[in-house]
Amino acid sequence: MRKRLPVLFAAAFASMFGAAACGGGVQEEVQEQVEEQAKEGRQQVEDQLKEATLRIEQEAQEAKQKIEQQTQDVKEQVEKVGEEQ
Repeated sequence: MRKRLPVLFAAAFASMFGAAACGGGVQEEVQEQVEEQAKEGRQQVEDQLKEATLRIEQEAQEAKQKIEQQTQDVKEQVEKVGEEQ
């Protein structure tokens, strides 16, 4: 009985520490997956932000050109009216 008791304790501790070690590996793997998904999510957000910024800049440039063209058209009409009088 005395010889079996230390063996049982050793087996119990070995299994506990072994399970903890395996659990730690799983935890690290899960943490890596979470970090990778977060990184991919941040990259998607950055890409979408960049696309939206470019689209807004393009729309702003088109609006500016349209306003400049309308301004030029109004100036020409004013000049015509002035010449007719």
